[in-house]
Formats: sequence, structure tokens, C-alpha cells
Amino acid sequence: MANPNLGQVHLQAGDEEYRISFGINALCELEDVFGKSVQKIVEEDLNGDDITMKAVRNVVWAGLLDQHPEITVKEAGNVVSKAGMQNCMDAISKAFALAFPEAKGSKNPRRGRG
Repeated sequence: MANPNLGQVHLQAGDEEYRISFGINALCELEDVFGKSVQKIVEEDLNGDDITMKAVRNVVWAGLLDQHPEITVKEAGNVVSKAGMQNCMDAISKAFALAFPEAKGSKNPRRGRG
């Protein structure tokens, strides 16, 4: 079962249940595949009307690595096919939101300390 406190999001693909999350290792793999920062991946590859299937497959693959380290890129493509694009995009969005929660309070945690 997916645990949102650990940044995990549930993704149902046919009869199989997967957990997507973006820990540091998954994010590094994602940057390696795309050759750019996560911020640029989100802005350039996952926004707009021309999102590619390959981009979604690669992001789902990276998101599965934390909880399903044995999964291959091609197997991730099968997960996308079974889960559906919209379900995958929803899971990706939720998992990114959990991976990068907005900071609360001061932007400088040292501020105010003596």
C-alpha cells in the first residue's frame, strides 16, 4: 500500500498495484535519462500539449525505482499501458508534489537563531 508520508502514490495498472515516489536516487536517474534538471523536465517535458509517450514512460520508470528497483523501462511502458495515461499523469503530479513540498516558515532556517 502506498504511504503518502513517505512520498508514495498508488498507481493501479490492471490487476497490479504499484507505488510511485521520487526519492533522490529516482530523481538522479530521471535527470540522467533526460540530461537536464528535474525542474526543466517538469517545465519542458511534462507541461503543455506535446507531452511525449517516451517522456511519460521514463518518468513513470524513475518513479517506480524507489519501490520497484527491478523494473525496466520497457516494463514501465507496460505499466503505463495498463494504468492509462491520465492515471499515470495524476500519479506523477501527486508524487512530485510529495517530493517537493512547499517550505513553511522562514526561507532561511538559520534566521533568528543566536
